[in-house]
Amino acid sequence: MYPPFIIDVRQGKHVLALQRVLLWALFQSLAIGACVAIAPERGSEVILRGAAYTTEMLHWIRTGQGAEGSLPLFLPLHLKQYSIFCSLSLVTLGSAALLLGTYLLNYMNFYVVQLVQLSANPWLASFVGWPPWSLLRLVGFIATGAALTALGFTLLAKMRGRLPRYPFPARLFYTGLGLVVADIVVKALLAPTWRRLLKVALLG
Repeated sequence: MYPPFIIDVRQGKHVLALQRVLLWALFQSLAIGACVAIAPERGSEVILRGAAYTTEMLHWIRTGQGAEGSLPLFLPLHLKQYSIFCSLSLVTLGSAALLLGTYLLNYMNFYVVQLVQLSANPWLASFVGWPPWSLLRLVGFIATGAALTALGFTLLAKMRGRLPRYPFPARLFYTGLGLVVADIVVKALLAPTWRRLLKVALLG
């Protein structure tokens, strides 16, 4: 995914870069989902934090205890991950940020497949496994990453004494930032209700 992403960013096609990565994320999710469904034990070995995250989420669904439904607990983690992602997008021109995003995406998809397989109502689990705030976060991260990768190229050009070819896509950056903030707000408001849906799906 990285070469076409970089080409789009360097040509100033930031929205196209966003669209390409979103499409890649969809196919990555489908691929991971199929592999975990076919070989869950192998998946737990190779997908970093997949099993641990699944255990955390299932415990939260069953008991309501855990970081997922607590703003004071999940907010520091979200801010930490977003800060690291932004730094990597800028410093590594998006390459390491893409790796971090893949890591986060993979263990989320591992959990969703495990949830579906363990659920009394797998169809409902398939529908609610990815909560709306996680989708907001996914798009927000990608939009921010594309914008900061462009900024990284601008700073690199200036360090080399060259004039940058394209302005910083501020609108894309603020869109990404807004979506990440929306992720936090929506999660804080909807997590208790969404947990009840997940519990119905899991336990019947």
